[in-house]
Amino acid sequence: MKKILFIITGSIAASRCEEIMNMLLNNNIKISCILTEEAKRYLKISHIKKIVKNRFFTDSSERRNKMLHINLSRENDMIVVCPATANSIAKFANGFGDNLASNTLLASNKKILFVPAMNSFMWHNKINKKNVRLLKNNGNEFIGPRIGNLKCGEYGLGRIDDSKNIANRIINRLENINLLKNKKCLVTAGPTIEMIDPVRFISNQSSGKQGYEIASQLVLHGAKVILISGPTNLDPPPNLKFIQIKSADEMYEKIKKISKIDIGIFTAAVSDFKNKNINKSKIKKNKKLNISLSKNIDILEKIGKSKTQRPKFLVGFAAETGGVNNAKKKLLNKKCDMIVYNKIHDKNKVFGSDYNQISIITKNQIKKFKKMTKVNCAKQIIKQIYNTI
Repeated sequence: MKKILFIITGSIAASRCEEIMNMLLNNNIKISCILTEEAKRYLKISHIKKIVKNRFFTDSSERRNKMLHINLSRENDMIVVCPATANSIAKFANGFGDNLASNTLLASNKKILFVPAMNSFMWHNKINKKNVRLLKNNGNEFIGPRIGNLKCGEYGLGRIDDSKNIANRIINRLENINLLKNKKCLVTAGPTIEMIDPVRFISNQSSGKQGYEIASQLVLHGAKVILISGPTNLDPPPNLKFIQIKSADEMYEKIKKISKIDIGIFTAAVSDFKNKNINKSKIKKNKKLNISLSKNIDILEKIGKSKTQRPKFLVGFAAETGGVNNAKKKLLNKKCDMIVYNKIHDKNKVFGSDYNQISIITKNQIKKFKKMTKVNCAKQIIKQIYNTI
């Protein structure tokens, strides 16, 4: 049985929650509920308690259980904020936690759906739109609002979505929540560095952001994730095994020790060359510097052609200044099932950015996407993997 946490905030549209909850109950979904103090004005609490039974919580509930905001997030498969007011959206977007509802959202490691309902001018307010955009860019999803007659007597965009549509969207998302449950996934991320002397090295501009976001989204989809990363300035995502390396040879050695991988996503920007002879002491700047380079190991090709180490489904990345044909060749030459391609140009400055524009290439098709955050790129990549395997 799937479980959701329903957070009801202080909008007059809260009166619709009873109807939506009953639809979810009819689909065998177990519901827990947090009711904010403001929301109490707009519905019959006795009716909500009857629906959720003893799984009803308010701010006073946390006085008896100090870890309630953690437990409620961990015990449920998804969180739905319905209706979501401008205030509740602003709190989460800006990291405020001053009640049970907002603290639970901040502590959540689950998918969050917002069902907004507010006056049209509030919805269109520039600050609210910025908050909504921030939450969407971080991978949160919104259902509605709709255009229609508002409770305040005005007409415009801000009306809560149709109850049946809200329930169906929640049910659909719950069905997909554990797409990759217990799948063993390996992600490589970041750059590798190849030493010249104890101080200097050869590397590239990869920040590791895309790989870390993919690893994080895989965890949210129920996968068992191993993240092998070169040096970055990022904190590892929670709930996965993290292995830090420096060079390409180190990365390859770590990968070889991992067996029976269901999905391998190789986002790491492995240095193409390495220094033939690493100086044991720092090379002084008054000396002539001659570096002799040799070709580095091609990890993706090695793993792709291995009969014992190749994951059941292998995804490579191709950051190219040229066209898509180079990425297509990589798909075939390195025995990948999928290539994620991004063309490097002035309008798609991938390295270090929170945004990316990708195309996903398989043997049968090329699917192009608009520019979006790397969080949403990660979600699209995982969706395409699931639809292909």
